[in-house]
Amino acid sequence: MNAIIISIGDELILGQTVDTNAAWLSQQLSSLGITVREHITVGDDINAIVGQLRRAGGMPSALNNDAVEVVLVTGGLGPTDDDLTRHALAKVLETELKLHQPSLGRIEQFFVRLNKPMSQTNHVQAMIPCGCDVLENNVGTAPGITTQIGKTPVFFLPGVPAEMKVMFDESVKDKLRQKVSAGGAEKVCAYRTLHTYGAGESSIAEMLGDMMSRGRNPVVNCTAAHSIVSIRIISRGPDEKTARVLIEPVERELRKRLGTFIFGSDEDTLAGVVGGLLRRNGSTVAVAESCTGGLLAKELTDISGSSSYFMAGWVTYSNDAKVRFLQVNPEILERYGAVSEQVACELARNACRESQTDYALSITGIAGPTGGIAGPTGGAEGKPVGLVYIGLADRGGVEVVRNVFPGGRDCVRRRAVYSALNILRLKLL
Repeated sequence: MNAIIISIGDELILGQTVDTNAAWLSQQLSSLGITVREHITVGDDINAIVGQLRRAGGMPSALNNDAVEVVLVTGGLGPTDDDLTRHALAKVLETELKLHQPSLGRIEQFFVRLNKPMSQTNHVQAMIPCGCDVLENNVGTAPGITTQIGKTPVFFLPGVPAEMKVMFDESVKDKLRQKVSAGGAEKVCAYRTLHTYGAGESSIAEMLGDMMSRGRNPVVNCTAAHSIVSIRIISRGPDEKTARVLIEPVERELRKRLGTFIFGSDEDTLAGVVGGLLRRNGSTVAVAESCTGGLLAKELTDISGSSSYFMAGWVTYSNDAKVRFLQVNPEILERYGAVSEQVACELARNACRESQTDYALSITGIAGPTGGIAGPTGGAEGKPVGLVYIGLADRGGVEVVRNVFPGGRDCVRRRAVYSALNILRLKLL
C-alpha cells in the first residue's frame, strides 16, 4: 500500500512553521507497512487544495491522473477564513457543507470545560461536507473528516500536532492496519538510529563502506546536524518482530566499526548520555562559559534529575567578570587574550575549585556576528571567527582542546557545546 501526505497552510509554505506532522505521519505509516510516496505542501488557496486532492485521489486534474491507495491531509480545519480544507473537499465532491450537530455539541462542551465563551466563528468547524464521516477530536475543537475521493480513502486531520496525533491513534491507525492486513503482501518497516560525535559525515561513510550500499535489507543511511552524525538502520519484514530481528546484526557491526564515536541511539541526546554517565559514576560537574552564554549549562540542566550532578555555572562574558567571579589572572588576559588556551585553562580549573566538583568544563571563543559574517565584532588576525578553546578540569589537572568551527554564530555556539559535552563523555568512559 502506498500513500500521499498533504500538509495545508500558508505558514508552512512561508517557512514560518516547520512541518513536523508529515514527518511523524510518515513514521507511523512506515511502521504499518505503508509506503509514503510523496509529501505535498500547499498554501491556504482553495483552488490549489482542490487540485491536489483531485490529483491524489486519481480524479482528473491538470497535474496528474495517478491515484494512490490512501491519502492523509493535515491542516485547514480551524475556525478562521483562511481554513479552507472543508470548503475545498466539498468542491471536489461537488456537494455542500452541512452542520453536523454532534460535532457542534462537542465543540460547545469543549469551551464549557475551559469556562470560556465560544466564538460564533467556531460553528464553521462543525460544518461537514455531505456524505462524509466525522472523526472525533477529543483534545481540541476541529473534528476530522474521512471520505473517498474516487476510489481512494482520504483522512483529514487537524494541523495542531497534539490533536492530529491523538486523532490518528484513536480513529485512523486501526483502519489503516486493517487495510494493510487485507492486502496481505506488504512489509512492515522497523527503525534504529545510532548517534555519533567526533567524526564527519564523510569519515563515517568511509568507515561504514559497503554497509551503505543501496538495495540492501536493512538499508543504512546517515544525516548530519551540528556535527552530530546520525546513522539510521531501516529494515523491512512481514511483521515488526521479524523486521527488528534483521536490525540486530547490522547494529552490532556498526558499533564494532564506529566504537566510541557512537554516543547513543534513537531518542538519546549527548547531554542526556553525559548526565547518565555522571549519575552512574556518582560524579559532579560545573561549567564556566563565555561565547556560549549559558547554552552548555542549559543543555545539561534540560535533563530531568540533573540536580544530582550539575552543581554550578558561570557565564563570564566580559574580562572583568572572568577576573571578578573566577579569579582569572589579569596578566594572563592581557598577555594572551580572553580567547586563548591559557584562559580556558584558568576558567576550568577555578570553576572546579570554586564549585568543589569532580569536573568542570570551560568554553571561550569567537562565535562571530549573527549570520556568520566577520565584522567589527568578528575574528582578528590569528584568531578567526569560530576559534573556540574548551577546557576540562578534574582533580588531576586541566586539558584544553583548540577548535575552529565553521558556520555562523549559532552554529559555532552549538558545535562548541556539543564538543564540550563529548570531551566530558570520553573522559567519563
